[in-house]
Amino acid sequence: MSNDQGYGGANGHGYGAAGSHGAPPPQNPYAQPVPPQSYAPPAPQNPYAQPASQNPYAQPASPQPYTATQHSPATQQPYPAGQFAAPPAPGGFPGPAPRRSRPAVLLQFLLQWVYAPLWILGLVLLFAVLILADYSGGGPSSDGWLKVHRTFLPPRRLRAELTGRPEDWERYVTPILRRRIEAAEASHAAGGGEVQADLGREVSVGLAVRLYRGLGADGVVRLAERYGWQGVPSGSDAEHVRLVRRFPAPTGLAAPSPQDPPAAPGTPWGPQPTRSALLLPFVFLFQILYVPVYGLLTFWVSRPEPDYWERWGARWTVGPRAFRAEFTGSPAAWERHIRRILARDTARKDGSHRPPTAPGGTHPRRIRLNRATYRGAGAHQALRIAAEQGWALDPAYTPDPVNSLRLCRHEKG
Repeated sequence: MSNDQGYGGANGHGYGAAGSHGAPPPQNPYAQPVPPQSYAPPAPQNPYAQPASQNPYAQPASPQPYTATQHSPATQQPYPAGQFAAPPAPGGFPGPAPRRSRPAVLLQFLLQWVYAPLWILGLVLLFAVLILADYSGGGPSSDGWLKVHRTFLPPRRLRAELTGRPEDWERYVTPILRRRIEAAEASHAAGGGEVQADLGREVSVGLAVRLYRGLGADGVVRLAERYGWQGVPSGSDAEHVRLVRRFPAPTGLAAPSPQDPPAAPGTPWGPQPTRSALLLPFVFLFQILYVPVYGLLTFWVSRPEPDYWERWGARWTVGPRAFRAEFTGSPAAWERHIRRILARDTARKDGSHRPPTAPGGTHPRRIRLNRATYRGAGAHQALRIAAEQGWALDPAYTPDPVNSLRLCRHEKG
């Protein structure tokens, strides 16, 4: 059949010329809804009359109607790399771990209701035996004693393990990640975190692979970035993902100089009210029971404030050294007590992490005085006594004289 019969006779627009082979087919996805006469110019002037090999739109794609939001053929550019593809793993963090066997997961879920209570009962009996035997040797950490919690499968994690879908794993790990981030940020607000060379502080959070198996470390990092956190390489430890957030050093610290006049009583930097001399002996005796009970209650509790004891526990106790100073209320007794604590903390071996050595071969040494040390003398008086020995307020922390004093000085070696 001739071209005139195959094309010209069918559409009535005279596309039977030799150049008609480049004309768009009837199902051209880029055919614009315009009157037919707009395609009347000769075939060589037709912008779509290009060889298939040169047509930038000659890609194997399903036909779609042209919309006004699409670019014209002359100006359309390729989509940016990765715009519609899955984003690459940030920082090279590993993706989802291999799925566990469904029968093994179901068996673990069923057996945990049997072995978990027996495990906890065994721990209670073991602790009782150790107490009765007056055992004083070293033992595993509390995390090692209670590893049973690592094998317990809650319902949300069971669903994620069985389906293996990333969205199920995300629903499971998101509240866990949020709670740990909130606790770490509360820890920073209370003075926690590693001090960096620029006097900023860094807090970190770690997650085990059992908590994000189907999401992958890269998925956890993407979730953490919503809260302003970043992922850091875990080295050879492929079973954990580590997240960090660095806070800058505080600026504009409002604190008196050691040479300033003494702070007024009742102010944050001045002497605080002491307890009654009649009540103090009862507090001293009652703490013999209070302190052990407090320790047992908080031994396995994850506290958001690293200085929980200084903020709450120390308020209801009185040490033997502070008893005389608080009982008499003598400024000289308080000064002797502050100097004893400073001498003790200065002589104590510094086992904390040290930032890079400062110029001159020195490194910063940090100590902390809690409120019980200077209650009746005032934080300003404690700062003045510490300044005589070369201590100053630590610039890495916001001053909090009502609860504690953080001091710093540079030492050799």
